[in-house]
Amino acid sequence: MCIFPGCAAKLIGISIRHCCTPCVVPGMCSAMRLSEFIRQPGMIWRRFRRLLRTSVFRLALLFAIAFSMVVGVSLAGVYWLSTQYIVGQIDVNLHDELTQLRGDVGDGPGDGEGLIGQIQEQVAQTNKSSRLYLLVDANRHILAGNLLGWPKDLTCGEPAEFSDQSDIVPKNRQAEDSDIRVRALSTQLPDGRCLLVGQAMIEEEGFTDHTGYLLTWALGIITLFSLAGGGWMGLAVLRRIDTITHTATQIMAGEFSRRIPDEGKGDEFSDLSARLNQMLDRIDELMAGMRSVTDNIAHDLRSPLTRLRNRLEISLTHDRPADEYREVMQQTMDDADQLLALFNTLIAIAQAEAGVRREVFTTVDFSSLLLDLVDFYQLAAEDRGIHLSAQIQPGITRLASQGLLTQIVVNLLENALNHIPAGSKVAVTLAQQDKTITLTIADNGPGIPNPADRLRVLERFVRLDAARSSPGSGLGLALVRAAMHEHGGTVELHDNHPGLKVVLIFPRLKVS
Repeated sequence: MCIFPGCAAKLIGISIRHCCTPCVVPGMCSAMRLSEFIRQPGMIWRRFRRLLRTSVFRLALLFAIAFSMVVGVSLAGVYWLSTQYIVGQIDVNLHDELTQLRGDVGDGPGDGEGLIGQIQEQVAQTNKSSRLYLLVDANRHILAGNLLGWPKDLTCGEPAEFSDQSDIVPKNRQAEDSDIRVRALSTQLPDGRCLLVGQAMIEEEGFTDHTGYLLTWALGIITLFSLAGGGWMGLAVLRRIDTITHTATQIMAGEFSRRIPDEGKGDEFSDLSARLNQMLDRIDELMAGMRSVTDNIAHDLRSPLTRLRNRLEISLTHDRPADEYREVMQQTMDDADQLLALFNTLIAIAQAEAGVRREVFTTVDFSSLLLDLVDFYQLAAEDRGIHLSAQIQPGITRLASQGLLTQIVVNLLENALNHIPAGSKVAVTLAQQDKTITLTIADNGPGIPNPADRLRVLERFVRLDAARSSPGSGLGLALVRAAMHEHGGTVELHDNHPGLKVVLIFPRLKVS
């Protein structure tokens, strides 16, 4: 353990990499290093086992093996082609020289001695080279040349290659510590003699051996780098997955605000992290909404349930006339109806958000439905001193739930009529564009001036201070938003200067 300037607040720090002052306790740093060194092999082995289990490493390993096999076959092909090319060049040279020597042989009596002299001259000139010559008679007796005997199992006139007959090759033509490999061509002369020209492949063997050695090393290095690349890719993926796993573990432990850090690489893991973070944000939002809904339900249920209990308790503890009992029962039924309406609205919102009603979509004449509803509320608006007008484009039809569309319009009209004073105006407009159908309900009442409040009122049980005195549970606009979601549309609240303008936008659907 060591104390160093950067750890003054911590008092004690690990000295492995950051220690810049002597150890407080002699030998303590060495003990720490030793303990970490002892633990490290186990950690490395565990990480290596995790690496072996990753699909990326296994895929990279298979790719490395396949790539190494392809490279190995390619290098073997290069090696084989190289050796064949060398042997071919040797055969060409031997054939040219054999043709030249045979061409010098005539039919005169002195031509045989001339060939012997020419062979001896070639042997003298190539004393230190690897070229081999042999001229024998029909009984295989040596007449000239530097080979010590005719190769076994060699038929005159056929190409041959032998490597296990070092006893017939001169010592100065042999490689050290290895059997000599000889490539030879022979031809039958007109007088029955046989002429052989060969090449001791000392340098060629060295070249091919060296080439094979280099190609083997190249294959090994390529395989090693392929495996190392696969391991590196596996570790990189494992590190990114560890980050996601660590964040998930923290969230499971209750730290719901944790999010996966974005490394800004723009790869598929960044996209996955972004999608998971969006999912976590949505879950967090839903959980917050659930807590809010639970609190609001408890708050809204408390008053009617308390009234129910108080009425029943009073009825049981005091004798009353039959008319008063009847009145208490009627009030109790009204409170029960209020509770049932509340739960029915919550169920309708949940069903709309889940999309369970889409199977009952039918072709709805939106224009006629809206005209009927405006006519129905015309009398109620006149009784309150409110002018209700409508501008509806005829012939607009759409696949929809007629019940939900009715609830949408009824909720919006009742909200407008309940929250604006006498003398105000409400205008209903329905228009169809190329790709959308737009329903607008605008008033010139007090409206909702705060943009944040215009977003909040679309949530469940949200009631602004100005609406506390009016009846309702704060579910009307939430039901409108849920129903619009089921129809694939959106709800927008705007300032009408003065008043509130509610804009519903439906995507057009082809009516079959």
